[in-house]
Amino acid sequence: LAALRAYLARGGRLVAWLEPGAATGLDALLAEWGIAALDGVVVDPASADLEGAAPGLAPVAFHYAEHPVTRGLDRNRVTFFPGARAFALRKPDVDDRLAAVVTTSGDAWVAPDVSLLRGRGTRAPAPPPGTRTDYLPLVVAGEYARGGARATRIVAFGDADLASNRYLRALYDLDLVMNAVHWAAQREAAIALRPKIAATIQFPVPIQNSLRAFYGVGMLVPQLLLVAGGLVWLRRRGA
Repeated sequence: LAALRAYLARGGRLVAWLEPGAATGLDALLAEWGIAALDGVVVDPASADLEGAAPGLAPVAFHYAEHPVTRGLDRNRVTFFPGARAFALRKPDVDDRLAAVVTTSGDAWVAPDVSLLRGRGTRAPAPPPGTRTDYLPLVVAGEYARGGARATRIVAFGDADLASNRYLRALYDLDLVMNAVHWAAQREAAIALRPKIAATIQFPVPIQNSLRAFYGVGMLVPQLLLVAGGLVWLRRRGA
């Protein structure tokens, strides 16, 4: 991490994926840049029970900020986070640009017990009395101009499965992942929504009057550059 820390301080670029309950070593590093990963797992009652998990534990997101990472995404173009962490943001410097580019619904909360992800049920877990619910950041983008030749750019995802789940081509997960990489690499001209092929998937998603049909993307980019945070996925696979 010392080498990665020095790299970022020189105007480096990082795309990082975290996971609930997974020790990656990236939490402290991201916190130095104002991106604090919250312990626990996101529960969003607005989302259905995809992937066999209890309802609410696999957030389907459709709240996007205006940002190059989410260019073209709107309430009709959803992304899927099967088990996610949330972030709290605090700008280390007044000139830093830090944004929650993808958030949950306003009814979401953070459950400290990540073992909920292994459970099953027909209802979303209920928050304890007094628990705060809010629009929780699932993806964060930061740009830090610290007087160097170029600004540091960081994108942090609260879920690594976003880049590998079986809905990658059916929803807009691939677009979000690729556009985050392009933005981090300062290749904004490559940011786009990829052509879709009509491939309807039937499963209930109780958002926007029970939106039920999504369309698949026709290609999968074979490799991603600048995904230093992909080490998280490798560690999980090797565990």
